[in-house]
Amino acid sequence: MGTAISLELSNERIEVELRPSMTYTPPALCIRAGAQVIELYLSNEQLAEIEYPIREHLSAISYPETPDQQQILHAEAQQSMEEGTL
Repeated sequence: MGTAISLELSNERIEVELRPSMTYTPPALCIRAGAQVIELYLSNEQLAEIEYPIREHLSAISYPETPDQQQILHAEAQQSMEEGTL
């Protein structure tokens, strides 16, 4: 019998870590949000199976792979103020 687990984390800050495989364990994908921790021990093939639909989803919604544009604009404005050109 299978198990289904659902957690609503869309409004929380998450931390994601991929721990490498060890002698007796496969790689572990760890997702933390507050007091909740999810650890998935997966093969490299399973990690690739997770990566593909995520990449497809982000591509479909045109999610940028570049750094946050607001941070770039802020850094450029800060540099201009320091140089006295703004």
